[in-house]
Amino acid sequence: MKGPLDRTKVVLRHLPPTISQSNLFDHVDSRFSGRYHWSAFRPGKSSQKHLTYSRAYIDFNRPEDVLEFAEFFNGHVFVNEKGTQFKAIVEYAPSQRVPKQWSKKDGREGTILKGALSVCRLHVA
Repeated sequence: MKGPLDRTKVVLRHLPPTISQSNLFDHVDSRFSGRYHWSAFRPGKSSQKHLTYSRAYIDFNRPEDVLEFAEFFNGHVFVNEKGTQFKAIVEYAPSQRVPKQWSKKDGREGTILKGALSVCRLHVA
C-alpha cells in the first residue's frame, strides 16, 4: 500500500449528473494540463426519484500536484443548467491502481470476414 505522501490517484465526487466529460476536463485542463497521465469519467443519472452524481478519477504525475488539485477543487461549486449548485469533494481514490495500456495487438483482430467466408463455404458444399 502506498503511503499518504505517495498517493497520486484522486476521485472528484459530487459533480452534477448532467456535466459532460469534455466540459469537466476543459475546466480541469485550464489549470492542470499535462500534470496527469490517466483519467476516467463516470457520468451520473438524474431522475425524479433518485440522483446519482457524476465522478471523475484522475492519476497525477506527482503527489504535489494532488495537493494543489485538492486545494483548488475541494469545495468548488458547480452549477447546472437549472441553477442547482453542487459542491465538489476531492478524496484519495480507494484503489490507487491504474489500468495498463495495451501494447500487444489482439491476434483475432480483423478475422471476422475470414471466419464468415469459411462458414459460407461449408454451407455451400
